[in-house]
Amino acid sequence: MSTTTMPPESRRITPKFNLALFAFNALAGIIKFSLVAKVGLGGLMLTSFLDVVLTICILLLVAWFVKEFWIRLLSDLFSLRHIDYQEAIAIVLVLSMLGLS
Repeated sequence: MSTTTMPPESRRITPKFNLALFAFNALAGIIKFSLVAKVGLGGLMLTSFLDVVLTICILLLVAWFVKEFWIRLLSDLFSLRHIDYQEAIAIVLVLSMLGLS
């Protein structure tokens, strides 16, 4: 039996993975909003578009703070490796998924 190891680059979180996480978050939010709010399809599309734009702006900013916090504090205190921006985005998206329910 041969054991092959993947190169470190292929184990990194990619933008496609983050896009899938974001799409899942957006779909869950749209479904939750459509069940709670009694608005028409036009209102749902308009509010969803505005929410997506706002969420992307906040996501990028919070991910930058998470990355800097991780690099400047956590990796120094606990001897952890540095994370890149895609990993910081994934952390923020997963934490937002936990808060969605």
